[in-house]
This record gives sequence, C-alpha cells and structure tokens, in this order.
Amino acid sequence: MLLRYISFLSAIALLPLLSFCQNEDLKAYSLKEAQDQAVKNNTQVKLMMVEISIAKETVKSVRAIGMPQVDATGTFNHFIDIPTSVVPTDAFGFPDWFNQWVNDVSQSTTVTPNYPPSSGEEFNAVQFGSKYTSSFGITYNQLLFDGSFIIGLQAARSFVDVQNQALSKTETEVKSLVTQAYYSVLIAEQNMEILQRNLESLQKTFTESKELLSAGFIEQIDLDQIKLLVANLEISHNTAIEQLEISKKLLKYQMGLPLDAGISLSDELSSLATMSADYVTDGTFNFETHIDYKIAQAQVRLLQLGKKAEQFRYLPTLGGFFNHQRSGYRNEFDFGGGSWYPTTIWGLSLNIPIFGGFGQAANLNIAGLKLEQAELRQIQIIDGLKLNESSARLAFTAALSLYLNQKENLSLAETIRERTSVKFKEGLVSSMELTQAENQFFSTQGAYVQSVFSLLNARTELQKALGTF
Repeated sequence: MLLRYISFLSAIALLPLLSFCQNEDLKAYSLKEAQDQAVKNNTQVKLMMVEISIAKETVKSVRAIGMPQVDATGTFNHFIDIPTSVVPTDAFGFPDWFNQWVNDVSQSTTVTPNYPPSSGEEFNAVQFGSKYTSSFGITYNQLLFDGSFIIGLQAARSFVDVQNQALSKTETEVKSLVTQAYYSVLIAEQNMEILQRNLESLQKTFTESKELLSAGFIEQIDLDQIKLLVANLEISHNTAIEQLEISKKLLKYQMGLPLDAGISLSDELSSLATMSADYVTDGTFNFETHIDYKIAQAQVRLLQLGKKAEQFRYLPTLGGFFNHQRSGYRNEFDFGGGSWYPTTIWGLSLNIPIFGGFGQAANLNIAGLKLEQAELRQIQIIDGLKLNESSARLAFTAALSLYLNQKENLSLAETIRERTSVKFKEGLVSSMELTQAENQFFSTQGAYVQSVFSLLNARTELQKALGTF
C-alpha cells in the first residue's frame, strides 16, 4: 500500500534535524573515503591518540626511575650573628691529676702558680665558625635493584598496547556509524529517484486519462482517483527530498565536515547491494583476532603484571650513591682565593621489608581479585563474541534471502503495473484496479529498498562480529 511506503520513508527521517545550506562545489566520497575522513576528523579518535601519547610518555617517566639521577648543589651563607655555644668554665682546663701535682709542687716550693684569671662564671660563651660560608657539590644516585620497578616498566609498556587496542576499537565504531549514515543517504537518494519516476509516470497517466474522460471512455471518479494518487505521491516526493538533506547532514556530521559542505556519494546502491549479496565467509571464526578479545587479553596481562608488582614489593631494594662537595669559610666576603675543603663519600642503601601491618598482604589480595575479575570478563567476552557471530550470520542469511525475494517481487509488481496501465488505457480495467496495481508497486518498491538497507547493515554487523570490519 502507498501508506506503508510513506511510513517506510518517514522511518528513515528519524535522524537529527539540522539546518541546511547547500554548497555549490560538491566533493564525491566513496564509502572508504568517507570512513577515512571520519577517522581523521573524529574528536574521540583524536582523544585516544592523545591518550596513547600520554601512555608513551609514562613509559619514559617510569624508565627514568632506573636511570642515573645526577644533581648539582650550591649554597652560600652569611652569618650576621655567628652562632654562640656555652661550655663549662673548666672545659678546656688541665686534668685533675695535673692540677693536684701543681698544687703539691707549689706547697713544697712555696711558689705560687700563675693561673689565668677566672671569670667567676660557671660557663664560658664561645663562638665557632666564620662569617661567610659557601659550598658546591654533585650528587649521583643509582637504583641498583627494585623488583616493583622492573614490573612497573613492563606494565607501562603493556598499557600502551591497551591504548592502541582502544584506538582500533574507536576507529571501528566511527567507521560503523559513518557506514550506516552513508547507506542512509544512498537509500534516501534511491527513494527520491523512485518517487520522481513514479510521479512522472502517474502525471503522464493523469494527462492521458483526461483525454479518455473527454472521449467518454472513463468516468470522472476514475480521473479523481488518479488525481488523488498523484497528490499523495507529490507529498511523498517532497518528503523524500527533505529526508535526503537530513541524511546528508547526518553523514557530514559523522565525517566531521561542516554542515554546509557540498558532498556527493560516488558508490552506487546497486553495486553495494550486489557486493553484499555476493559476500561469502569461510564459516570459521577465530575470536582471538577480534578487537574486543584483544582488549580483554591486554587488560588481563596488565593486571597480571600488577599482581606480580605487589609480590615484588616483598623483595629488598638496593641503591647506590656518590657525593663530592667543596666548602669555603671566610671572615671577609672574598671567595676568589683561599682554600676550599673537599668532602667525598659513596655508599649503598639497602631496604628490607619486614612488617608493614599486613597492608602489603591486603594489596596483594586486591591485585589477585582484580585479576580474577578480568579473567572472568574475558571468558564472558569470548562467549559474547561467539553468540554475536552466530546471530550475525543468521541475520545476514535472512537479510540476503529477503533481498533476493523482494528483488523478484519488484520485477513482478512492475510487470503487473505495466500491464494494468495498458489495459486501463484500453478500457479493459477500472481506475480502482489501476490504483490497486500502482499501490502494490509502490509498496513492493518500499519493501525492496528496505531489504537492500537491511542487507547492507546485516553485512556490516557480520563483519563487525567476525572482527574483519
């Protein structure tokens, strides 16, 4: 029925409605070119590329932990007030036995010893140091062994692989969206062309029917029925033009092009339908080549390294260092000459974990549980991929069968329409029969176009399920 055909056209119109501005210069895009253009311009793809760059820089950052760490240092101090210390008055006196001996000698000789004058205080204030000090040096540190560092570096590299897989997944999704939008434009163009041909044919029949009415071969009601059919078809044709523009805007949006850019499609619907109908697979499915499995596998590898890193935290860490420094001391601000006193040292630093309040054991258990989750998700993904592959094959087979049947039905409906039109002009059938034949032809056309659309999408879904899209 005509109303069913119009309903099918309306279903295609359920796309985002955007303002339209036609550009005179049209650039033709094949399906492959449209996909490449979308991948090039898509914001999500660009974001994933930035994530990959961040992951690569993270690898460099982690690697730097195991590289030599060399630092140069320099200091300058001006003591406005030199630090003061207090010491007992006799801190620098003679020992008791010597004092006793001097006293004994003094008593036996009656010679009084010449002691230095006493301040009478219990403590004396003394200052050590110089007014100006300066130093410069170089320090070298080297990580000699840290098991968690080795695993961390491997994990950082594995994370780059995860991000690359995620980029491939994103590109596949973008291509899928562009493919659907591309098919929608081709379908909309086909609908418009079909409606245009049908409208021209009916307008010609309407003109010829006027002559038949004048000659008395048909009645006014017959002409009115044809006129109503023409009016309905004009409405459908105008709607198809609007739907085509909407579909093109959606395609340009998916491709990342300005909405007022002029584009055309170089691939033909018939050739794509033929390619889809001739699409053959070997019937085998290797889920290990599917991008979803690769992502799951990379995540499992990453968490395995995470668990291993927690285990390595129980091992000792060993580091080495070397330091050389020179210091100068002056009471006048003059460092151009004078002595600089060197200090040089090297050594090793060993850290052995003994007890951490069971926190490390908990972290290790958490890492193991996360790994178990990832392995379960991997099994779930494998089952899901197998189910999708089986369902996609059945859907493609059904879509192909429907396409071939509708193709035959269209040819049959067109033959019926042509014969009925000839008989109507000869006065052998009524306008009601002509209208019925026209409506049957329109309905069959709509079903055929829908079957083409379903076949194209079924092939896309099958390729995605097989991981070959």
